[in-house]
Amino acid sequence: MSIGTQDQRRVLLANPRGFCAGVERAIDAVEQALSLHGAPVYVRRAIVHNREVVSRLEALGAVFVQEVDEIPAGAMAILSAHGSARAVKHAAHNRNLRVVDAVCPLVAKVHAEVEAWYRAGRHVLLIGHQGHPEIVGTLGQLPAGAISLVTHPQDLDVLDLAPNSAVAFAVQTTFAAGDAEEMIAAIRARFTDCAAPRASDICYATTNRQRAISAIAPQADLVLVVGDTMSSNARRLVEVALSAGCPQARLVATARDLPVDLIARAGVIGLTAAASTPETAVRGVCDALVDQGFALEETDGAPERVRFRPAGLEPLSTPGDSGSLEDRLSRLRADLDAVLESAIGQSDTRNRRLADAMRYAVTGAGKRFRALLVASVADLVGGSYAHALRIGAAIECVHAQSLVHDDLPCMDDDDLRRGKPTLHRKFDEATAVLAGDALLALAFEILADEATHPDGALRARLVLSLARAVGQDGLAGGQMMDLHPPPHPTAQDVFECEARKTGALIRFAVEAGAMLGPCTEQEREKLLRFAENLGLVFQIRDDMLDSVGDPSVVGKALRKDGAAGRQSATNTLGLDGAARKASMLEDACHHALEALGPKAMPLHDLARFAVRRMH
Repeated sequence: MSIGTQDQRRVLLANPRGFCAGVERAIDAVEQALSLHGAPVYVRRAIVHNREVVSRLEALGAVFVQEVDEIPAGAMAILSAHGSARAVKHAAHNRNLRVVDAVCPLVAKVHAEVEAWYRAGRHVLLIGHQGHPEIVGTLGQLPAGAISLVTHPQDLDVLDLAPNSAVAFAVQTTFAAGDAEEMIAAIRARFTDCAAPRASDICYATTNRQRAISAIAPQADLVLVVGDTMSSNARRLVEVALSAGCPQARLVATARDLPVDLIARAGVIGLTAAASTPETAVRGVCDALVDQGFALEETDGAPERVRFRPAGLEPLSTPGDSGSLEDRLSRLRADLDAVLESAIGQSDTRNRRLADAMRYAVTGAGKRFRALLVASVADLVGGSYAHALRIGAAIECVHAQSLVHDDLPCMDDDDLRRGKPTLHRKFDEATAVLAGDALLALAFEILADEATHPDGALRARLVLSLARAVGQDGLAGGQMMDLHPPPHPTAQDVFECEARKTGALIRFAVEAGAMLGPCTEQEREKLLRFAENLGLVFQIRDDMLDSVGDPSVVGKALRKDGAAGRQSATNTLGLDGAARKASMLEDACHHALEALGPKAMPLHDLARFAVRRMH
């Protein structure tokens, strides 16, 4: 198009453009923290993807770092609007940082979605761009192997997932809407059981800005997108403008970046700004274009009335803090899986099949009752959640190993465990044996590692106590008693078997948690009395569920023990007798905790859960 008269040269200003509510909220969090607490306030990564914004906040006293280990212990730390992996938050808590999460509420919504689908047993397909901070943070909500990143339809071809796999998808909030639709169609074509978000994950601001520039682009000789090269949504706006029919589109951070040659040949310029671009940058570009003879023309667009609550400047609670039992379990499950994934590792020097089998057995499922027990006792005595988490991971390795071996044909010969094929059915018997062995070894490796506790003597006590809980006087001894009971077992024989088979690990969980903080001998005795009763009531409830439970809820075949002639609380005492015994043991649990006061409430909750659970 040839240049017309000066009056004909115009800039079509897209509406809406510039800052979105999430960006405003994140910037305001840093400014308010500086105002209330004074400089310095530390911010992990760029609070938003715009260098002008970052420079202005630095001038006010914000210090931007790449990782939390660069922040002095005890300082205030703000996490970026793009969202952070769980491991980042734990690293911050381990340094006793006062953490404020400025994550955009729309990104937080995606985090909640992927965790819910993971808990529902679905593999999550995350549509997004490799390496983008939002994607890194979202991937970090789940264990490795539970979520796969896909950007193009051909990425689906390399996934090791059957067409009938239960999957769900989530979308990066700044992903191009048209590209997302193409990816979603490909996912639905590939998988027969696919769950979707109730509403689009793509940010309203991303959608609105893409629609606005799409309407302008066909009328323009050149589209200018004001934004930072770091900004994903800015780069997407350039792509959208080109796809909508504009022959040229450029990303410019400031007026200094304007493409002079293209502007000289343009009669109509479309102009928009990324959601992380401040209005000062837009005004600078507009002023430069006016100086070159362009008239500014606002276009119609959808008004944006979205407002988010300000980010709370009260530091986030520590992971071990109080809350409902389900809240605490939800937090711990993901945290525990992160520790287990890290312990199993992704090393190329290790056998991938063995690692996959270990991961299949120990991550992503289970009640995590024993691990929560460690964390709850540690919290009661003032111990570290991070240390308790590692001990819980070691216990879960042992527990998973016992289930893997228990399911083998030479033992119980089960096909289902936790609602999915048992390990030897998923892989093979030899792999199951070796995976169980490796998990048992990993449990002791975790406990012996300095990361579990700085005190070497305490780590040695943990290793010794777990060895006793697993060996002849504990889990292994109880399983042998279960396989080969005396000719005429009494109720006491059954309870002794169950106290070892199930109770030993539960006792260890309580004992280990108590090691992590100052605990008087009297408190320790009460906690161990609680553990003895809790271990027995937990197994009695298992026996009752085997008699009356729903296999689809329990997640395994039921009523096999009775058919095999094995003794249990229900066939020794009868169902009513077992229920009465469980009630008595629950009362004993609560009585043992009475002297510990309100701080023992999480343990009371666990006792109630042990008696009333349905799986």
